[in-house]
Amino acid sequence: MSRRDYAKLSPRIRCLDHSVTTECKGVTLRLNFPSFRQGAATIHDLVETIYLFLPQFCLPRSTLEEVRAQYGKISAEDYELKWSQLSESARDLFKRANIKTNRNGEAGELLLHLLTDWILGAPQLIAKMSLKTNTEMPVHGADGVHVKYCHDTSQLMLYWGESKLYKDVGSALTAAITSITESLQPEKLKYELELVQRNISFSGLDDIGRAAVLSYLDPFDEASNQRNNIITCLIGFDFDGFKKISAADGNDAEAKFTSLAKDELSKLAPKLADAVNTAGLAAQPIELFLFPVPSVAEFRDFFQSKIGWPP
Repeated sequence: MSRRDYAKLSPRIRCLDHSVTTECKGVTLRLNFPSFRQGAATIHDLVETIYLFLPQFCLPRSTLEEVRAQYGKISAEDYELKWSQLSESARDLFKRANIKTNRNGEAGELLLHLLTDWILGAPQLIAKMSLKTNTEMPVHGADGVHVKYCHDTSQLMLYWGESKLYKDVGSALTAAITSITESLQPEKLKYELELVQRNISFSGLDDIGRAAVLSYLDPFDEASNQRNNIITCLIGFDFDGFKKISAADGNDAEAKFTSLAKDELSKLAPKLADAVNTAGLAAQPIELFLFPVPSVAEFRDFFQSKIGWPP
């Protein structure tokens, strides 16, 4: 009921097909990258595209559904205006939330949201961005909360998101491991679960859906023993492999880049395993999305300019 079709993102975001693993059984390595045109990564196109999904990321699903329910019932012009109002509200909310949390309005959280929904098939349960402007809410916590139900095992998977955009991939991994370790502390998880319980009404689920999800969060319900907490993490970083691709590579540009990306992933895998083992997270399920870009600084600047936030 809550899932959306994000396959339309495939012209902008490529998924690397690889067989690289780590000794940490709980860690799944994924690598995505912007598509190429004439030997260059289409970063501007990527920003222009993901920006259009701000309403779905920032606003409660119930708010979006109220407008969608009016499709065909009001004039096309009125419907367009209402959706434009939602887009404007989402942009303002995104800016206010990041000012409150003292962040740079980076696109990492939005990108992780889209990849989690699209690649993992786990839609957003509550819009954390809409809660971060609440003066009574602590600014720290998961960047996103997504959910997925497995019919075969009757298990509910809750995905807690962390996004890091750093120039240096090593620094990004270190920061990510620190954030993940903190997010898994019992008190932090307790707070996040209570946050979901208090705001489940905004999820867009019907009464039956909300009751089903809440049963997995209730410690007095047997279903709570079938709840899995999974970390999703986006690591955006500068990758010099982009400099080795040029217009002269023509239609072979992405294939050449794919080879370079696989080599980089093979180098990063043991470093990641060491960091995960050292933090005592070897058995923790972690869906790690590596997202190399030519320049994190430029990627962030493009996005901030798009939302009207000076770099």
